[in-house]
Amino acid sequence: MNRDRGTIKWNAMMLPEHVKLLREWQAEDDIITKPELDEWALQEMGEQILWAYEHQLALELRIWEIKRLYKVQGKIVHMDTQRSILQMQNGRQFSLNSVCGVLLLE
Repeated sequence: MNRDRGTIKWNAMMLPEHVKLLREWQAEDDIITKPELDEWALQEMGEQILWAYEHQLALELRIWEIKRLYKVQGKIVHMDTQRSILQMQNGRQFSLNSVCGVLLLE
């Protein structure tokens, strides 16, 4: 059986500058650009959000903030259309501009 140490054996040969550049390069790969949505998708999302708010249905929102995407589940407690802010059941607030996807759960 071959007992190779994998990448561990190469770490001693790398300069700290190279390690730093590799880490920066990997961090750049993790950056996600905001998905571009057309008018139809935006209108459909708006209708689903309004329907969920009016009927107090749980939904899952895909939120884009600071170069990353994440999902939030729950019910919308308050919706401020003038400032375009959604407040969820858990107390978190999101801008409507940061919403990239909506999925009704009920």
